[in-house]
Amino acid sequence: MAKTLIGPIQLNERIDLVDVLRGLAVGGILIGNLQWFSGYGMQPEALLSRAPMADRVVHFLVHFFIEGKFYSIFSLLFGFGFALQIARADERGDAKASLFKIRLLWLFVIGAAHATLLWAGDILSVYAVMGFILILFRKNQDETLLKWAAALVIVPVITYVVIFGLFKAFVPADALAGFEASQLDRWNETINTVTNGSWWELARGFNLQYLAGRWAGLVVQMRLPKILAMFLLGVWVYRKGILREPSAHAELIRKVLIYGGILGLFGNIALAALARSEAPFPPTLAAAFGVSGYAFGVPAMALAIIAAITTLWQNEVRRRVLGVLAPVGRMALTNYVLQTATCVTIFYGYGFGQFGKYGAASATLIALAIFAVQIAFSNIWLRYFAYGPMEWIWRQLTYGRQLPLRIKAAEAT
Repeated sequence: MAKTLIGPIQLNERIDLVDVLRGLAVGGILIGNLQWFSGYGMQPEALLSRAPMADRVVHFLVHFFIEGKFYSIFSLLFGFGFALQIARADERGDAKASLFKIRLLWLFVIGAAHATLLWAGDILSVYAVMGFILILFRKNQDETLLKWAAALVIVPVITYVVIFGLFKAFVPADALAGFEASQLDRWNETINTVTNGSWWELARGFNLQYLAGRWAGLVVQMRLPKILAMFLLGVWVYRKGILREPSAHAELIRKVLIYGGILGLFGNIALAALARSEAPFPPTLAAAFGVSGYAFGVPAMALAIIAAITTLWQNEVRRRVLGVLAPVGRMALTNYVLQTATCVTIFYGYGFGQFGKYGAASATLIALAIFAVQIAFSNIWLRYFAYGPMEWIWRQLTYGRQLPLRIKAAEAT
């Protein structure tokens, strides 16, 4: 019996609702990432404030509906998957979660390659690092997981308030003008680098600089505690069986939908109107309120979205409609990497060099078009194959053996 458990989750063991949520998260992440792929999210505030009204409206809506919510959903599902794999490890007597550690190690390798060779905004390596921290919580009680999650959500607010206080106390008021000018200079330099650089020039120069800045930003913006908080919530959700048997938890799901939606509404209005990012710099008092809105409103809305999809899933007709997203979720790693490959081809100099030429509205339309193609591609691919290409590679690296890719061969093993 133990031997049969040492292997990938079988097709008949998958939870369709989880795959649908993961597929939705992949689409939302793409819309959010397009602001960075296209460059419009990197523009200094002075330029954004002069953008056409349509772009300003869409930019606001991206902040309100998209930013942070879908990577939060994806983070919760990562924690859910972790709990599932730990349960399987316990069944086969793997007290050290050794297989999961190997899985994380290869995820880090894939993410590091993705970050250096294609796009430094990679999240895979971040998840791998935080996954090793998550292992430390595997034996914690349910109540302890929730307490840790709540505490981790508050950490970024406290950190930003401290940074704001230090900034006000030690940074001269006239330094702001110089900072704004340097932002504009950096933006012009970025446009020139990205639109004219070859793949090798960007890989060894821009990507590495961007990557260093990104990891510094993850620390300063305190995104890592937010990710870990959602991981822990995902473990709790798995243990409670909420996504495995949603009909048995209808009352809880209804409360999450209502109260998460209300808190998410007000929190994300504050985020979109006052902060526009999770930790804007230079810090201001208004942005501090926006950061608080992010800290509480983003996970609340993410949970409300999960609750809404779970509620819709209870209806057979709606389930069939939502089901088109399940293949996208089953191929989440493949689709994530394909999104990067497509976007750098469109926007970077070694492709079509469109970086900095699209506003929020057109960039969002591009994201929707790419995602529509991915829905079709994923549904067609999984008619014939058991895994997405990247998932297949990742599983073989994890288990150290060749795995069948075609469905018939996989079902026979």
